[in-house]
Amino acid sequence: MANTTYIFCTIDDVRDVLSASGVSLATDDSPPTAYGNAIAKAGNVIVKYLFRRYDPVSLSQSDLVKDWAAAVAAFKLRTRRGNPAPPGVIEAYQEALEDLKQMKAGVNEIPGISPRKQYAPGMSKMRSTLRPYPRAVVEVSQGTTLGGTPANYHQHSDPWDTFGWNANSFLDLSI
Repeated sequence: MANTTYIFCTIDDVRDVLSASGVSLATDDSPPTAYGNAIAKAGNVIVKYLFRRYDPVSLSQSDLVKDWAAAVAAFKLRTRRGNPAPPGVIEAYQEALEDLKQMKAGVNEIPGISPRKQYAPGMSKMRSTLRPYPRAVVEVSQGTTLGGTPANYHQHSDPWDTFGWNANSFLDLSI
């Protein structure tokens, strides 16, 4: 099984949080490492909270996700050798985790990114019909083009509309 690494920020984004000297002081290893894999670890944290609701490709296009990943990467980079992180980095890290928890719970949404199809809101409406007998029917609509579905996709839950007197094949009088 292939191991996929998700990268949502760059080292320049981490430098914006920590400063250039903060990054160089945290990475003065001998031999030098690739920033302690802090950027990949931040991607794993983002995916842990958001993978179920959002596609990772669309997550990589969000500036908000980039900011969260930079805050998590800065925290991971500063604490990777057992040293405490600066108070500002700890605050940014905790704020990012709180936001990610809210996203996972569905309390908030990421602006500009549509959720996966199963998390998209659906609408239902009642309609009445007289054929073959008077009754109320519930139609479920999955909205407009979300997740590759055609626009105005309707799921008819009434079997009479699919197989009975109301079916298009039965009502087709052009034969």
